[in-house]
Amino acid sequence: MRDAAGRIEVQERIMFVLKKLLSAAVQPCSLLLAVMTLGLVLLLFTKRQRTARALLTAGLALLALLSLGPVARALVRPLEIAYPPLLAQATQAVSTMPDGSPAPRWVVVLGGGKSDDDSLAPVQKLAEPSLVRLAEGIRLQRLLSGSQLLLSGGSSGTTTSEAETLAAAGVSLGAPRDHMVLESQSWDTIDEVRMLRAMLGDDRFVLVTSAMHMPRAMAMFRKAGMIPVAAPTDYLASGEDSDMLSWFPHAHAGLIIERALHEYLGLFWAKLRGQAR
Repeated sequence: MRDAAGRIEVQERIMFVLKKLLSAAVQPCSLLLAVMTLGLVLLLFTKRQRTARALLTAGLALLALLSLGPVARALVRPLEIAYPPLLAQATQAVSTMPDGSPAPRWVVVLGGGKSDDDSLAPVQKLAEPSLVRLAEGIRLQRLLSGSQLLLSGGSSGTTTSEAETLAAAGVSLGAPRDHMVLESQSWDTIDEVRMLRAMLGDDRFVLVTSAMHMPRAMAMFRKAGMIPVAAPTDYLASGEDSDMLSWFPHAHAGLIIERALHEYLGLFWAKLRGQAR
């Protein structure tokens, strides 16, 4: 029985690594670099000059297109508007939700990345998505009477889990440690679903994650029979397309597009494997 469980765990870890490698390979930067490198090789070392010029031109045009703010917002916005912010205007503690239902006992914060540099303070170790999610989780935990923070995120081979780093950062920001529970074994979203399912059972809970990640997370938790209440944060599709400067290429737009494509691919993969509905 234990051997079978071990084999399943190994298979899951192998699948995790393959998924990450595939995701990295199909990101815009990787694909554009491959296209333009092929074009350059054909240009310099073969007689296929027309094909080479076409590949280089296409690569340059796509690079320019994927560096535009309006293109980034067009990709991200459908993900970010899927769920509205939770209690965005609330300033005092509440015991009921906007729909009149009782406030959930749990505010679950999904990890979004961290550094392993021990010379940094816990807050400084957190990647921007993690820090913004933590801040939103603390805000909601303070608003929802009787609730606790459940911080989720494993270690990925490092000595300190992301959940522990989130907790240390939260304490440094004034959140009480005795209102926190940690889930420190998960590697990715589907792992978080499994771990949190075992911890929460059928309890209704507030789910805090990046607005872009929320559709995939909600689909996966619901598929597992859980009852999440969406609390999106870390919005990236802000700004107006009418702003002339947004039409100038910049690297930040490319990073946003990369994150958006990661989410679309992740949702497709989850549905393909029956992990999301």
